[in-house]
Amino acid sequence: MTTLDVRRDWDAIRRQLPDDYRELAVKHGAIRTQYDDARITNADDLLRLILVHVGADMPLRQTVALFAESCGPTVSPNCLHKRMRKAAPYLQALVAGMTTWTSECQPLQWNGYDLILVDASSFAGRCATGTDARVHAALRLSDLSVVHAHASDVSGAESLCRFQWQEGQLVIGDRGYCNAPGIVWAVAHGADVLVRLNRGALPLVDAHGDSIDVIRWVRTFDDGEIVERTARGRCSIDGQEHMLAGRLVATRLPKDKIEEARKRARKEQGADVTEETLEMAAYLVLFTTAPKARLPAARCIEAYRWRWQIELLFKRWKSICGYDRLPNERTDTILSWLSAKILLGMIVERMAASAISPPEQRPRRARRRADGARPVEDHELTLAGDHRGPDAAASA
Repeated sequence: MTTLDVRRDWDAIRRQLPDDYRELAVKHGAIRTQYDDARITNADDLLRLILVHVGADMPLRQTVALFAESCGPTVSPNCLHKRMRKAAPYLQALVAGMTTWTSECQPLQWNGYDLILVDASSFAGRCATGTDARVHAALRLSDLSVVHAHASDVSGAESLCRFQWQEGQLVIGDRGYCNAPGIVWAVAHGADVLVRLNRGALPLVDAHGDSIDVIRWVRTFDDGEIVERTARGRCSIDGQEHMLAGRLVATRLPKDKIEEARKRARKEQGADVTEETLEMAAYLVLFTTAPKARLPAARCIEAYRWRWQIELLFKRWKSICGYDRLPNERTDTILSWLSAKILLGMIVERMAASAISPPEQRPRRARRRADGARPVEDHELTLAGDHRGPDAAASA
């Protein structure tokens, strides 16, 4: 690949980054301008080096060799290792800068609610037996854009407190996000919440202050019926009492889905699974702070069923970007690796979304036919930003 190809392809990626990506590199100490003998002196070279390393899942030595051959500075494997150890704050700042962009799309079909899906996924190193790190993400349903994403270590539990919320948003999450501190945080910032009920983490009372027996309540349901009732949760956070006013919305799952839900419960909890858990697996029970006039019960069920979109996002990230192939090394290296993977995933999605013009047509070298006849000239379509070269792209 020529120098011109490298510059053109990097420009296509660079246009997806925040405008101040160079200034952020200096601010977060990723580029040390005071060192005259530094091999990496600018954010462009640093990002190209890191993104090649994590995007192609290359070892350090192979990465620096390829980087030097593609018109980049010559650096040692140890230099790249040290850069990875310190790059996490810078990479996370880039991700934050990209995810703060807002969409002009207004979901009028949801009475003005901007539906935001939240979830987290765990990752382990090559030789690890447990969780090494987690990625937390928030996805806007109206345009399937990532509005927030960041990596944490193994202690980073699921919580709505990890995200910044705005008025008019409806946050949709699974049981892991059904806890009082996170819900209070989201509501305090103007958002409403729709989460699957976790009876242990969010005990509820009725209007008279009596505990709600959820199991007894759902046993009265008929197949296909959607039922709701008012519910309140009283909690203490940092010594202050909070009252969560909301609704329980529930329905019995179709018969073909009940056994699937019970199989998942048995797999997740093993020998600790209880009869109550297996019975509750037959129902979808949601807690929401959204008013009934704005989000009726049937719409709550419909909105929650869109949650699988964020699970697809993590599947794409794992399969395309290799999030599940973490280096089994230091915690700071793993966080840099994951942050770079998040950045790559967002760049790829933005480039795909903005590819509205036809791909550039590049001439291809003449290939000699197997029968020894005269070489045949042909062409291929190669998207700007494809670092594999024409031959590799043709075989994909």
